[in-house]
Amino acid sequence: MNIYQSLAAVMNEVGSVAKREKNTAPNGGFLFRGIDAVTNAVGPALRKHGVIVVPELLSWEYNTVVVGKNRTEMGHARVTIAFTWFGPEGDSIRSVTAGEAFDSGDKATA
Repeated sequence: MNIYQSLAAVMNEVGSVAKREKNTAPNGGFLFRGIDAVTNAVGPALRKHGVIVVPELLSWEYNTVVVGKNRTEMGHARVTIAFTWFGPEGDSIRSVTAGEAFDSGDKATA
C-alpha cells in the first residue's frame, strides 16, 4: 500500500477520538481530548498499517505574557512543524502546521 492508502486505512480504523476528559479548573467545566488520548487511539493503527511520522521544527517563538485579573505571567509558545508521513513502501507526504500554547509552568511547547 502507498502512503495515501495506508493513511486512509488508519483513518478508517480510528474513526474519531471522543472528548472524555473534563477540565475542572475554575471557569473550566468543558470536555476535551488530550494528546494522550489521541496518541493511544492513533498509535496502534499507525503501527499496524506501517506508517511512521517524523516531525521537523521549522520555526519557534517563545515569549511571556501577562493574563487575567490576577496578572499571571505565562509562557507563550508559537511553533511551525512539518510532519513527514512515511508509508510501508517508503513513499511519503509532508504536511505543515502551526501551533500555539500558553502555560504558567514549563510546558507551553510540550
